[in-house]
Amino acid sequence: MAGHGEDEEYWNDSETKTRARAFNFEEEEYGNQLCGVSMSGTARLSQQVRAEMGRHNAYQCVDSLSGSLSQVTVSGDHQTFSAPLSVLISDKALTCILDASVPYPREAKGPISLDEEVRILRRKVEDRWTPPPVNTTLTKIFLGHPYSLELYRSLELKTELLDASIKLGDGNAILAVVLFLVKTLKKSLVYKLLSTRPDAVAHYVQYLDTRMQLNELTDLLTYLGRNRDAAMKHFRVAVRSKHDAQRQLQRLRACASNHFSGPDSRDGEFVNNYIKLLEWEMAMESCDGEIAQNLVGKPVLDAVTHACRYHWGEPKGSFGSPLTLSHQQGVSDRQYRWTLLTVRAAMQAWEDIDNIFITKSWLGGKKLKAVVPMEEVVRLLHAHQAPAAVLMKYLLLIENPEKQVALVHKLQCHKVAIDLYISQRDRRALINYKANLSPQSEDYVYAENALQASTIRWKN
Repeated sequence: MAGHGEDEEYWNDSETKTRARAFNFEEEEYGNQLCGVSMSGTARLSQQVRAEMGRHNAYQCVDSLSGSLSQVTVSGDHQTFSAPLSVLISDKALTCILDASVPYPREAKGPISLDEEVRILRRKVEDRWTPPPVNTTLTKIFLGHPYSLELYRSLELKTELLDASIKLGDGNAILAVVLFLVKTLKKSLVYKLLSTRPDAVAHYVQYLDTRMQLNELTDLLTYLGRNRDAAMKHFRVAVRSKHDAQRQLQRLRACASNHFSGPDSRDGEFVNNYIKLLEWEMAMESCDGEIAQNLVGKPVLDAVTHACRYHWGEPKGSFGSPLTLSHQQGVSDRQYRWTLLTVRAAMQAWEDIDNIFITKSWLGGKKLKAVVPMEEVVRLLHAHQAPAAVLMKYLLLIENPEKQVALVHKLQCHKVAIDLYISQRDRRALINYKANLSPQSEDYVYAENALQASTIRWKN
């Protein structure tokens, strides 16, 4: 009896009552909400929807899920528009909300007959051991109500539960069911079920990826025949250790060995090149000191830029040579030469630029290797304040005379324009150009002297 009195004192305590309120199933509201609407609010929403349906015909509703939802009319002070309700919420989800507004049956209070008490007890026992309808459980998951999946013991019921969750289209419900299957079935059987249900696979893959369960994720993707996806997941994990280059390098080597070792794997070539780039950048950081600081982890063209700036004179085949690095990393000839041009022009190393575009032929003459449009070359040289002689040299490599004139006018290089007209022996064009120059300016005098020179044989 003493213990009984202590129990009464415990349950009459105010703090205990406060904690127990969450478990009082006789209260009208359970505290659960959907999108900020309580159960009673959901019921009121349902009543308003049905009332509007009958009063304004704003909805054309059907009783089954296979039907279509109608237009929702929204009115304001200044505008009225209609939109399909299905845009806002799916048929299945709306049905869950409407069904949730139906109150749970309450047991009668006060004295009841013996037969009624037996019936209630029998129903409780049956509910305890008999699984509820699948849609009822999924509705609870969708609405955030307490639920249990433990009563779905047979494979048939579990399959039905999975298919119904996919049909509902709620990610939380799908993931909850999949995790239940993983917990209660053999892995091979779970994979077999998922293999024909891509929606469930997508949610489970995202779950495993987010929680870094890499081994489980690899097993699943391999079973589904998605070996490349599994390999790329390992590669993504390996490259995340950017703060520790040595550890990242070790992970990449292991990843290449375990997942990219196929002879015909283009991805394997890419991974191996990335490893070589990381090794090169680490070596340069150790060799060049401060000038190579923060080089590790940079893209290929940044590494080529570093090599063009600080290892320009090294012969092909040496470790630091920019040409060797470019060939190793599969950099195109155009990308390499443009990067080299940009670096050497910024350093105003004009003599080195000839080696980029002009090579010796097998007869000993000079041959132009114009893998980059000469118009772009002239613009870049002008941007880096190249001397007029350098600009003129590459301007003359543009084969179209009209493009030469248009470009030199656009760049406002007066001396280069004068030299261009002299090279074309176009006296009339030079006279017209001189008329636009400031009188007695250096460029004006230069054009006047050219016109008066007797050594030039003009064509007009």
